[in-house]
Amino acid sequence: MIQSGEIFHELRKGKSITLQEAGKDIVSVPFLSQFERGLSDISYSHLLKLLDRIKVKPSEFDYLFHQRNKKSDDSVMNLQEAYQSGNVTVLKQYLNLWHKGSDRYSKLQVIQLKMMLVTLGEGQISKNEITYLQEYFAKIENWSFYELYLFGHAMPFMDVKSAASLVRVLTKKINLYGNFRQDSFSIVFYLYNNLILNLVATGDFEQAMAFVNLLKNNGFSERDYYHKTRYFSLEGLVKYKQNRKEEGVALLKRSIDITVLVMHDDHFITNEFNFLKQYITDTDLKKVFINWNNL
Repeated sequence: MIQSGEIFHELRKGKSITLQEAGKDIVSVPFLSQFERGLSDISYSHLLKLLDRIKVKPSEFDYLFHQRNKKSDDSVMNLQEAYQSGNVTVLKQYLNLWHKGSDRYSKLQVIQLKMMLVTLGEGQISKNEITYLQEYFAKIENWSFYELYLFGHAMPFMDVKSAASLVRVLTKKINLYGNFRQDSFSIVFYLYNNLILNLVATGDFEQAMAFVNLLKNNGFSERDYYHKTRYFSLEGLVKYKQNRKEEGVALLKRSIDITVLVMHDDHFITNEFNFLKQYITDTDLKKVFINWNNL
């Protein structure tokens, strides 16, 4: 996986800017050199200043970073396809392949594959490996598609408190730079979704609502109807569990009504029905799904 420092090096050299010129009054030359060689992480605020110094927009940097790492992203998608289809054989083949590597990325891939296999009822993963992963997440300054995806798989293996702390850190760093990829936002939403539902399951409705509000503050594209609809469902469930039942039912009904209008496959709505019946009364369930023909 190509590091952000390598991308910055490529851009800086392409503009014939020296290390001294790029880092002046921002970071030291030795530090910048280490960053470019992938030997040191950098804060996002410093990276933004460096990009401004060499006259590169954050959106341009982000695009180039993901283009250079397209092969890694494609590998992630291949793993996801094997995982979603429950293809344990393919996942084990990937695991044996990545075991041969000795760098940090190889170790992260090994841990990710072990988590996938454990979720599918195969193999095991150690506490030391989960700790290594949490320490890695805590040090990340620039969350890319890969790290977001990795965190998504790691969340079920972490305690809710640690996961919540990381999501808060992640939110602050993402808010520094709003022009990240739509698929990255989908994963961020997925992380919030899982965390909020875990908090609801443990009865921590106050913190669940805090994360609902944080999610809303991340903002949605004007045409992003899917995430808006899912957001209504999360907000509605949490409000319902906070005894704001009338508001909760109205939001849940809005989410289901939109889904009924745009979806032809009832499978998703059936799953929603089975999930929500764990949390709301039969009477309120009928109100939420009143426009679904299969009720």
